[in-house]
Amino acid sequence: MLAYLGGLSHILNGIYRKSFFMAISLIRQKNTENGLRIFRQSEEAEQMAKLLYTLFFGFFAGILGMILKQESLLYHTGFLDSYTLGSVKYLEPDTGKLLTAVLMQRLGMAALLAVLATTYLGGVAAYFYQAWSGLAIGILTAGSMIRYGVKGILLVLGSLLPQQLILIPAFLMLSLKCCELCKNLYFRGIPGGISGRDRFRFLLKKGLNMTTAITLIAAGCFVEAYINPRILKLVLRLFCFSMKNIL
Repeated sequence: MLAYLGGLSHILNGIYRKSFFMAISLIRQKNTENGLRIFRQSEEAEQMAKLLYTLFFGFFAGILGMILKQESLLYHTGFLDSYTLGSVKYLEPDTGKLLTAVLMQRLGMAALLAVLATTYLGGVAAYFYQAWSGLAIGILTAGSMIRYGVKGILLVLGSLLPQQLILIPAFLMLSLKCCELCKNLYFRGIPGGISGRDRFRFLLKKGLNMTTAITLIAAGCFVEAYINPRILKLVLRLFCFSMKNIL
């Protein structure tokens, strides 16, 4: 009887020890996964912050450039002059053609960024696009305010809203995914050095991560084609210029 109890105790002790070490292993694995998840989240946040800094850098560069070169960029080109705005005020755009043009422009740029993300230039292209976007908005903002003072802010808002509330975050999200894909492919290495069919699957998975951003970009295009023209025309009618042909 004592021998039987001793054997049973030995078996139970072995099961306990095995379960204990399995539990420790699972806890370590869980902690590692949590650590990797936190690391990825912090890395994404840092990358997004850099993209935002680039966007704002372009914005302020556009303002500074317009202030320094306002004579050649503004007054010698007719940029945002009363004649141009007066013409826009009476335009009746074909929303179907406008939507097609906007979709080709925006989605074409999104596709180009996605393709370049599979090359060494992926990260550079993403940052360049953000700088260029900020530059364009900065030029529009500075040009409007130089010509029309504080009233120019109304013109800026009428030109950019509401589509840019969708497009700016969407392109930031896409740029982030492009940077991640490029980094994984060329600067960090694909896990396990996979190639061939596995490489295709890896690229497909990363590409699917971009679909949310691309869907938002398409939605922004619809807003830009169908809603923004009405807002812009309303703004131009309310825009209090000193020139009679704009009132």
